[in-house]
Amino acid sequence: MAIHDLPPLTALRAFEAAARRSSFKAAAAELFVTPTAISHQIRQLEEHLGVRVLHRTPRAVTLTPEGRGLYDATAAGFAEIGQAVVRLRVRRAPAILTLSATTALLSQWLIPRLAQVRSVLPELDLRLHASDAVADLSPGGIDLAIRYGQGPFPGVDATLLIGDAFAPLCSPGLNIREIADLRHAALIHVDGRTRPQPPPDWSRWRASAGVPDLDVGPGLRLTDGMLAMQAAIAGQGVVIVSLVLAADALASGLLVQPFPQVLPGDSYFFASAPGLCIRPEVAALRDWFKRELGRDRS
Repeated sequence: MAIHDLPPLTALRAFEAAARRSSFKAAAAELFVTPTAISHQIRQLEEHLGVRVLHRTPRAVTLTPEGRGLYDATAAGFAEIGQAVVRLRVRRAPAILTLSATTALLSQWLIPRLAQVRSVLPELDLRLHASDAVADLSPGGIDLAIRYGQGPFPGVDATLLIGDAFAPLCSPGLNIREIADLRHAALIHVDGRTRPQPPPDWSRWRASAGVPDLDVGPGLRLTDGMLAMQAAIAGQGVVIVSLVLAADALASGLLVQPFPQVLPGDSYFFASAPGLCIRPEVAALRDWFKRELGRDRS
């Protein structure tokens, strides 16, 4: 039988529902039509086929022998169509992943690059979880994290992205070009750093740069590295800050790095809940992080 010889789909749907529910009224409620509409569709189907497919009684409707064969075919066909639709919807539905990272990394580095993520992974629904605490990872909960430390990180799959480094940065308006210029500049201190250890502070940088007589005591003191970086951008002084987190400020010229001496930091790792690393979208996101972080430092 050619496709154009088949009964109308609406009639077949009405028949399948009425036969399955043994009631025009129940079928009508399921299909959001009236019982009269169901009756009309069944009559249209029987006229098309030239046989009766349902016995009508005041209490119920039952299948005729001819109707039984048609019902078996339509029920199986609608079930197979339904499964195909579900598969298509799952395939087209965006992959949902929740990524945890520090507020500093999200605000200073990732948020400005979200358009790139959407361009590279248009089918990924990436949800961000900002926390300076280490988040527990589990599929369907917080799936991924950017971890900062030395590793290893038990219970997760972790890939090294990039090692961090800290250096004195300042606004170009301060005209600081030589270490001697620091003797007349305000120094910005970040107190209470927990990572990395030992902290990349002015005392350690002074020893690394070989200027033991540099007075690093006075200056503005803050407990948040990103606020300290904003103070430096505003011309309030010179701050020792992460080169990863300051990448955009350096690239745009808001900050400059007047001296080559740096202090080592910890490393950034891409961590995923066990088993997730084999998913294509997870691998693609991991590779994007590694590529973009490496580009910022090249």
